[in-house]
Amino acid sequence: MTSDQRFWWQPAIQARPEEALALEAAAGQQQRFAGTDALAARLLATALAGLPIATVVPGRGLHVPDTAEVTALTREEAVYCAGIFGVQEQYRRGAWYLPQKVSVKAGAVNLPHLLRERPGHALTLAADDTARLTAVESADAVLLWALLVPLFETLLQPVRLRAAEKVFSQTQQRQFWALIEERYRLLGVDAGALEVFRFGGGWHQLDRAGQQQARLRLLDTLAVADLGQLAARHRIQRLQELMVGFAKKAKTGTALARRVLTRERQPVVSAYFGGDWLAVLDYLQASAHPDEEIVTALPEPRLYVGMPAQAVGVAAEAGIAEAEVHAMLAAFLGGGSSMSPVQERAEVLRTWWAGFDQAHAVQSQGMSSLWGLVDQDLMSLSRTDQGFTPQLYRERLPAGVLERVGHLWETVALQRQPASIVSNPRPHQTMAEALGPAAEFWHGVGLTAWFVCEGPYSRTTLDRIDRYYSRPLAALRAAGCPVDSAFFRELRAAEQLLGPEEEINDTEDSTVETPYGTMTFSSSMSRGSRREGFERVRDVITQHRRAWAEQHLDTYLQHRWRSELENVAHQHHRFVAAKGRPPTLIQFARFAVEVANHWTGGDLGALYTAIGEPAPSQQTRPARLLSGDGYDFARQMYQELGGKPVDHETWVNNPEETQRQWQLSRLATESLRYLQLQEALGQPPTPKQFGAQRLTWPWPDGESEGWPVLQHALATLTRTSPSPATTGFPGTVLPHSSRPGAQLLAKGANASLETESATVRITATGAPVDVCAVLLARDGKVRSDHDLVFYNHTHQDGVDAGSDTITAALGLVPGSIHTIAVILGIDLEAHPTAVFDEHTTWSADITQPSGTALSFEPPPFTAGERVAIAVELYRHESGWKARAVGQGYDTGLAGLAADYGIDVEA
Repeated sequence: MTSDQRFWWQPAIQARPEEALALEAAAGQQQRFAGTDALAARLLATALAGLPIATVVPGRGLHVPDTAEVTALTREEAVYCAGIFGVQEQYRRGAWYLPQKVSVKAGAVNLPHLLRERPGHALTLAADDTARLTAVESADAVLLWALLVPLFETLLQPVRLRAAEKVFSQTQQRQFWALIEERYRLLGVDAGALEVFRFGGGWHQLDRAGQQQARLRLLDTLAVADLGQLAARHRIQRLQELMVGFAKKAKTGTALARRVLTRERQPVVSAYFGGDWLAVLDYLQASAHPDEEIVTALPEPRLYVGMPAQAVGVAAEAGIAEAEVHAMLAAFLGGGSSMSPVQERAEVLRTWWAGFDQAHAVQSQGMSSLWGLVDQDLMSLSRTDQGFTPQLYRERLPAGVLERVGHLWETVALQRQPASIVSNPRPHQTMAEALGPAAEFWHGVGLTAWFVCEGPYSRTTLDRIDRYYSRPLAALRAAGCPVDSAFFRELRAAEQLLGPEEEINDTEDSTVETPYGTMTFSSSMSRGSRREGFERVRDVITQHRRAWAEQHLDTYLQHRWRSELENVAHQHHRFVAAKGRPPTLIQFARFAVEVANHWTGGDLGALYTAIGEPAPSQQTRPARLLSGDGYDFARQMYQELGGKPVDHETWVNNPEETQRQWQLSRLATESLRYLQLQEALGQPPTPKQFGAQRLTWPWPDGESEGWPVLQHALATLTRTSPSPATTGFPGTVLPHSSRPGAQLLAKGANASLETESATVRITATGAPVDVCAVLLARDGKVRSDHDLVFYNHTHQDGVDAGSDTITAALGLVPGSIHTIAVILGIDLEAHPTAVFDEHTTWSADITQPSGTALSFEPPPFTAGERVAIAVELYRHESGWKARAVGQGYDTGLAGLAADYGIDVEA
């Protein structure tokens, strides 16, 4: 697109909605939206009449997500929506940007119904009616996310703002109401509907019933509007935003889709173009970028795992020795064996299963329970539940199995620090996670049988096993490895043959000397019940467990690794389709770390090989600080912190001490994560990196007293020393050796500023950078796009932007501004491939006329970041402070700006 070309939509950008719609119709472009506009208007009318539009079905835990369904669709509308909003249909048109995780606010579209039916609790119920989707898999979810929720939230903003007004200052409220009134005017809604809602309109003079009536009058006003025109006006306003973004990127020709479609514009394309970028270009009368590639289908995953089995055939066909084929495979896999790390672990899982099966098969009355045979419970050091034996696998599984599990699962990668492979404090837990629902179900059934029969209590009965373990049973069916239904019938029959319940009593004798002689007192306390007949139930379970394993175990293990690896490959292909480039290591880690920990010991390079993709970089293997089982280290740490296991008397009579011991236990177990971070970072983590604020510190001065105690205990046990640069708290200011007179702020640290002019100067090496500032309200968002201060908008509310500086007259910054974020980004026009790394670095210096001189230089970035938040100037009590941030973004300025609620050029 060149500057002398003129298109119908260019004058529409600044036009009023009715004028823009007229231009659209004159260009012959309006008919394509007839179906979507009619659908939005019809559902809006249904909602305003008081009928529910959508429903949310809550999931169960992490493994079963919520689902959202639009229940008000007619059969014809459902068919139409499947074609437009169906996920696979959108993918077929290239919409690989559909979010993997999203909260769909179904309550927004049900709010009119709730206001009419449950006026006293409508807003609370609507807020609860949110689907947290771990994957957008249905047309209804896309319909809500892309079309309906934005429409309903715009129309019902007056109701929501009145509910949240106490959060905002009067100045902010005036600004919000001015925006709402302007939106209503542009939508063609009678402004009288807002009379009592607007700021100063008398809302607080109404009692609760009066406010409820005002909300209903607003609904009635909306209901009598021309909803077809209203839906069309709302649509054209969203499309005008898309036009603006397109025009920004198309100064020298049509831009690539991924440069135009920011997170805010993606739902617009899904709502009105079915996710089809080519349809957008047709609407805008533009040709596609010569490098544009619309991916309509992802490649089928190809896994490189079972190759040694083919070595004989390959050797014969190629006329070479089989040993040479194995040597070539070992070189390809990057290890010393032609067997892939995935196969190695699958083989060990088979061996582990045999030991696990035997332990359950020989369990008999008089033995301790098998709770602890599978490491799948929270680590607790202060008090152990009755019947639970931590690390029981050490006693009941063969030594060879223990050695193999400890070796193959001894390392992991961390999602936020994937560049290093670090110690795994709980290899048996990671192995159990890799094995999945089969271990969860068969181990759980064995434990249930034990506690029903031997006591002291059970969480369920044998006749309810199929319901209690419904989640792992469903997963086994999905894997094609179901449990025979006859098993549950036989369990119920076996339960009927158990003996009657017998109380389990703890009896204690005490002897007292009296003038009349020695007297003995006996006290008895019931602690549960048991039923005779465990061996009969055990044998039923053993018979069916072994029959299941003989029929399904090999298939099941292959399904476990294949499904997880194929999912990673699919996510990788999807990322490439959406972004036009492979993910960086840290981006890959977001969806691949768990699978790598299950099947390659955290080695992301080995996982890349298994899915047939080149790794962008190699991980390091730092010196390990943790050897052996993390349970042993955590127990030592617990004692080092002053922990003492809680006995029954303390648990009953001293709840404060019990709570304190639990908190020490939690710190001891969290210290395992501290060591992992120290290995990954190459130095002890700071309190912020560790997440110290999430924990309770049972010392009089809390974290400030407990943090040095924790670090000293860790240094004692690991025979290391905490780094002076990382032992401080976020307020620590350290002297800077290379800038005389200045003080160095460690990453995350803060320092006080005078309420006067403050200048932040950015010094960069390796590539030129652009410097800008973002003015943020207390909620962390901009008030408007004017709050971005940069080379095209150099002044706003006391903040000025220079070529390499940001200067803030802190005394002149309005009260509505809480934080000034100073941001730098690589000048991509000058260096389109540059990223921040060991060669391209930056530092920030903060100076004030009164003499304040602070400096911050972060460590080199390693994840392909092109934009960074350097420092923040923020209000603290009645003054100001500076914080060293050093947070990089590999999604560019557009990704960072989306978090702040603004839209800028990447």
